[in-house]
Amino acid sequence: MSANSPTSPHQGQLAALRMIAGALTTAVVLFGLVVSFIVPSGSWFELPGAAGLALPVVVGVAAAGAIATVGHNVPAIPQATPAETATARGVAGFRSSFFIRLAFAEVPALVGLAAVFIAETPSMIPYLIGGAVSLVLLGLYVFPTRASVQRIERKLDRDGGRSRLAEAFGFRSVPGAGYTGSATVH
Repeated sequence: MSANSPTSPHQGQLAALRMIAGALTTAVVLFGLVVSFIVPSGSWFELPGAAGLALPVVVGVAAAGAIATVGHNVPAIPQATPAETATARGVAGFRSSFFIRLAFAEVPALVGLAAVFIAETPSMIPYLIGGAVSLVLLGLYVFPTRASVQRIERKLDRDGGRSRLAEAFGFRSVPGAGYTGSATVH
């Protein structure tokens, strides 16, 4: 095994999730390029009307709310769960919550794209708003970082089980920063 290769299969899964997030982040930018070819350059920055402005913003706020509530929901791991099972459940929970967060984060860009076509005046502004909101959501809540992994690990470990999610993905698990379960005395 080379020095740069993952030391566990879970690190390989983390790398794959990062590639997926990166590809869909790139897609948001590329859709902006496509919109620039569709909308006449003379009207790129004309105000598109109320629907063209409001729709991507409202959907962006709703997507952020959905990510904050539904996107981080993972089932807690019971305290008596064996270590390997707990880690496998933790990785599966992270993966499913990742795809939920990813789907919600992409919606503002897609709505912004649709708003370009339904706006009173052709303009890139609806897509720029929706795309910008999507990029922010992707960066803050979707791209797998140490913070996002530890956020999900805290949710997984809330009932006293220990998922070791951060460790499985190659990050250090530190009591208080990554998990809440095993340091608790009952």
